[in-house]
Amino acid sequence: ELSRALVKAVQAAGSIVHEGGNFITIEGPRFSTKGESHTYRRWGMDLIGMTSCPEAFLAAEAEMAYAAMAHITDYDVWHESEQPVTVEMVIRILLANTALAQQAIVQLVADMDNWAGDFPVHHTLRDALITNRELIPAQLRQDLAPLVEKYLEI
Repeated sequence: ELSRALVKAVQAAGSIVHEGGNFITIEGPRFSTKGESHTYRRWGMDLIGMTSCPEAFLAAEAEMAYAAMAHITDYDVWHESEQPVTVEMVIRILLANTALAQQAIVQLVADMDNWAGDFPVHHTLRDALITNRELIPAQLRQDLAPLVEKYLEI
């Protein structure tokens, strides 16, 4: 539901949306080498980025629904007919993409009543906590309360 709502919000903000695809996260900030770029293409990757995977994992661990809105800044170095990627070019496109993302988020939040609900991810920790609740120290309970309080009742 969240992904569908996000697609609609980005389209309403005036952008073209490509749903699906394969994303690889690389260590950054840096640009790929030409060899890396060709390897990622052979692996079937559609997007190369320096973020998204950690956020997706952390959101799931915090029982939060998550959807990525990836905005493209450049072709990777494999694309011979495109100009070389420069930091200035990436920053210019990044600023335009930021404005578009802000518009999409406003639209997404405005439409929240139509898509928000109880998603399966909201219960991922229910069966993940196997420690005997009586053995969890009080301070640790307090520290973890924002994420797991509903599962710590003895």
